[in-house]
Amino acid sequence: MLSINDFPSNKEQFVRLVDFCKEIIDICDKQNVEPIVYGSLAVFVYTKNKKMNVNDIDMLIREKDFAKIIKVLEERKIKYNHDKRWHVLQILKDDLKIEFDSIDFWQKDLPKDFQELDFYGKKLKILSLNTLKNIYKKASEVSKDNPLGNKKKFEALNKIGGNPHD
Repeated sequence: MLSINDFPSNKEQFVRLVDFCKEIIDICDKQNVEPIVYGSLAVFVYTKNKKMNVNDIDMLIREKDFAKIIKVLEERKIKYNHDKRWHVLQILKDDLKIEFDSIDFWQKDLPKDFQELDFYGKKLKILSLNTLKNIYKKASEVSKDNPLGNKKKFEALNKIGGNPHD
């Protein structure tokens, strides 16, 4: 099982982000929604690069589960932005953001190849190293959003040797 044993360079924000994320994970657990970690948190877990920032936490869930999560967010008066056009649910608190991306839309061809992550006492799925590399390789080639940032993350992940299932 993978775990997080250090902090990115934005430690103060990251600690608050982790607390907020644990609250959102509890909501997911109660709604039988299983999030899968990817994005910069996953890059940080694999590279252990303390110089990088983790400004938000990206996870994949089934799009049909957005409604269940939104219902609880509204009950608890937690701010969110549901962008149906981009198949994304952003959950917001001050300067913190947890983003759920639709696994059915964005990563529908994703291999079901996951690891387990001990996220500060919460057990989560995280994309395998190889799958994460493939996502960032593709994003660096086709994304208009942040091609250079995606390329840097791909290159950092690509430096990690060993068995892709480690």
